[in-house]
Amino acid sequence: MDFLTAVILLSPCLLVGLLMFFVVAMRYISYRERIELAQFGIYQPEEETFWDRLNERSPRGVLWAGVITTMCGLALVLGLRTIGIGWWLLGGLIPLFVGLGLLFMYFTGGQTRKQELRQAELPDPVEAESVEPDE
Repeated sequence: MDFLTAVILLSPCLLVGLLMFFVVAMRYISYRERIELAQFGIYQPEEETFWDRLNERSPRGVLWAGVITTMCGLALVLGLRTIGIGWWLLGGLIPLFVGLGLLFMYFTGGQTRKQELRQAELPDPVEAESVEPDE
């Protein structure tokens, strides 16, 4: 096996290993920070997890994801089109249409999100009647 083949085969393993090392290091640093704060009697409230933040995302994230995916797909289609028409255009057409689907979801689901926000701001009519003003 020559050097170039070894680099091609080992580089994904090294990149994944580097990513894993970074994740473990960040978790360890966070752990040590919590332990040190606890030794001084400082309580740090539990942070939201990634999954909690994911559920609270605004629809603007869908818009950005749609725009970025659409533009990357369009760039791939234009770049691969120079080779000619063939199956390789799927490498650009798939992200292009996934991005268009995200944009479609953003523009058709915007009214639903606004209605949910309005209902969250309005008090429940049953609770509003049961509360008596102080005299």
